[in-house]
Amino acid sequence: MDYQMWVIHPLGCSRNDAQCPEARGGIFYEGVSKSWQKVGVFDTAIENNLGLGDNAEFGFDFVSLGGYGQNILPITNVTIAEYAQTDFYLGLLGVNPKPTNWSSFSLSSPSYVSQLKAQNMIPSLSFGYTAGAIYRDGMINASLTLGGYDQSRFEPNDVQFTFAADNSRDTVVSIQSITTTENGSNDVVQMLPGPIYSLVDATVAEIWLPIEACRIFEQQFDLIWDNRTDLYLVNQSSHSALLDRNAVVSFTIGQQPTGGPSVVIDLPYNAFDLYAMPPYAGLVNGSSYFPLRRAANSSQYTLGRTFMQEAYISVDYERAVFNLSRAAWPAEFMMPPKQIVTITPASNSTLPKTVEPSPSPTNGMGLGPGTIAGLAVGLVAAVALIILGPLLWRRRRMAAAKGSNGKSGGDDTTENTMTGAASIYGHGAKSELDAASSIAHTPTTMTPVSPDWPQGTLPTSPLDVVGIWAGEADGKAIHELPGSFPELNLADGRQITEKDMMRHRERLYNGIDSVEERRTTERERSTRRVQSTEPQRREPVDPDQIREATEAEGGNKRFSFVEGQDNI
Repeated sequence: MDYQMWVIHPLGCSRNDAQCPEARGGIFYEGVSKSWQKVGVFDTAIENNLGLGDNAEFGFDFVSLGGYGQNILPITNVTIAEYAQTDFYLGLLGVNPKPTNWSSFSLSSPSYVSQLKAQNMIPSLSFGYTAGAIYRDGMINASLTLGGYDQSRFEPNDVQFTFAADNSRDTVVSIQSITTTENGSNDVVQMLPGPIYSLVDATVAEIWLPIEACRIFEQQFDLIWDNRTDLYLVNQSSHSALLDRNAVVSFTIGQQPTGGPSVVIDLPYNAFDLYAMPPYAGLVNGSSYFPLRRAANSSQYTLGRTFMQEAYISVDYERAVFNLSRAAWPAEFMMPPKQIVTITPASNSTLPKTVEPSPSPTNGMGLGPGTIAGLAVGLVAAVALIILGPLLWRRRRMAAAKGSNGKSGGDDTTENTMTGAASIYGHGAKSELDAASSIAHTPTTMTPVSPDWPQGTLPTSPLDVVGIWAGEADGKAIHELPGSFPELNLADGRQITEKDMMRHRERLYNGIDSVEERRTTERERSTRRVQSTEPQRREPVDPDQIREATEAEGGNKRFSFVEGQDNI
């Protein structure tokens, strides 16, 4: 799960696309906010193993949850990333307590949920979540509970999972099998050649499986892979046939590859019946698509929000355990009353303290310190796959509605619309903060988790990833937000230019330095010019070797020298 707040940058929508801002969940105009503090452009460093993610403009601002006019769980100086690319089409609400490290562990920013816990607004670093299902009767909304879980939203089971050793892929489960029934019969079809370990991650929408499993899905559901968009696009005739068939795909999830406690999550075809609009995945026109992605290796196996429509996950970061259950659906159109269960804090938690606890400010909901047993935030899902919901950014929305004159509002998505466009869209992230940046947080001691941090028993993929909580026994600094600029001595005071960025990328990806190569060529040409213009001195000749050339050697026939005569 993600640990940052993401909003959509104005460059994420073309000014010619009037539907884009609403489709992407709203646009954040930093120029309208009176509390925005810009930090700089950095790599998001999230879902890199999936080939997703890019640069974003980071800063600090005031954040609260709820609809317009509400002020639920307000926190100042929250780390926020303005994102323009379409890999992640909607904003993100980070629920992971990991801090954002800018350049070292000594310069970090606590996550939103960590600040909530430190200010006694939630009882523990935990959450419960389901993506909701628009295709169910009553159009079931998503549900997010911070500091506990909503027992009314799932069918309880006794399957408890422990975190995997790799904290960047902590909520890992074993997919023991994936099955469906043969079209036109009751024969069971095995969709997964063998058990795999997969990450449960609501940051992404699709389900990422081995290509062998994808081939079986292609056969069973008449899917065609589109190489241009990397999506399984579904045409109108296939779409109608699949809706009529209404097949169910069953995922058996366990702690181990075989045997042991397990839970079965059933996904009807309606859960896979999604519609994508441009510019997502490079689409030119809107199209139905099947949210299955081909994984290149085991580090990409992921169960995204498509899966979370029919599942409920509750995560306890302080004890490093989580539960995955079947989502519960009401017998009638109305959902039952919420049953919020508190997850109490672990007395021996080894999570690092991000900020010192301070008295909780009162707000419009009358929430004070120690009074919240578990706060449920109902997220209205306008579409089936939304994790963010109505997130309120205190930035004077009325002024934005009248037309913002912010410094970045209303820009087009072309690269030449503003100077920062290339940085936000490209991989030219800064390796350090701007020299003039003012960090909103006083640097706190962000030490890695101690060796007593409870590690999971599930094996992880062979990907060699160093997480944010990992120790630094090798003495190397671990950067959560690595930049791709060349490393420069900060004392020289020279600002990194766009040419520096392009030169570094060419050297990094093509193995050549265009500037250095041009300089070398110019030096070689200059050397050749100097050599051709300077008079060349001949080597001295031994007088004993001088003789008259023969005719065969091309002797001089025009001049004749006779001993004792010197006339020609």
